[in-house]
Amino acid sequence: MSSKRIVIVTGGSQNIGLSIARRFQKSGATVICADLNPPQDNSLNFIATDVSNEASIMAMMDQVEMDFGHLDVLVNNAGICIETPIQDTTEQQWDRVMDINIKGTFLTTKHALRLMKNPAATAPAIVNISSIEGLGANPLHAVYAASKAAVAGFTRNTALEYGPYGIRCNAVAPGWINTPFNERLLAQYPDREAVDTEIEALHPAGRLGVPEDVANTVFWLASSEASFITGQEIICDGGRLAKLPLPKL
Repeated sequence: MSSKRIVIVTGGSQNIGLSIARRFQKSGATVICADLNPPQDNSLNFIATDVSNEASIMAMMDQVEMDFGHLDVLVNNAGICIETPIQDTTEQQWDRVMDINIKGTFLTTKHALRLMKNPAATAPAIVNISSIEGLGANPLHAVYAASKAAVAGFTRNTALEYGPYGIRCNAVAPGWINTPFNERLLAQYPDREAVDTEIEALHPAGRLGVPEDVANTVFWLASSEASFITGQEIICDGGRLAKLPLPKL
């Protein structure tokens, strides 16, 4: 497979998205970070994009088509999370999370498809970032969980409808990944060492995830090595969901 693939990563300017962008760039791909703010890495292409706004997405896709003619890989990574009890969640909060996490995935996919149908596209693939929270529950994350479960469902439909065009679509469901957001969450506890030990114990892999774990999974799913995999949600959680809880004896 040609290393000069054209890749869009939404939310690609920071955290997991930036790791994904860099992983594709390492292979020789041309990577476009579609985000509100540019990445600090000047070697990455950047197109200012609001994934909750269809006109913004259309303008970004038009620019990619003008510059490169086609699209090989789309990674729908942009997402936000709020921590609010269901009873206290406002309609505006619900709409904002849904607009970015699932409507953004829908709109970006919708307008990427014509570029991926271009005969110049090489083994086109879409990878959506879902979450283990679409499969299990954490308190105060009801809106986020609902949006990520929707991403998984949308992934299957995309694979079904566009498989005949040679376009594959899969999702990656990360577990606990060491990002600045999670670091701030852990930093509030006075006994940080005890907290780290407790959280690591949830993972049979014996450690927390890092952004590169997700990036490598996404890269593999978009590669020719995964050419017979489509419509799937791949869990990247260090075995957390596979571990049944036991009482402390």
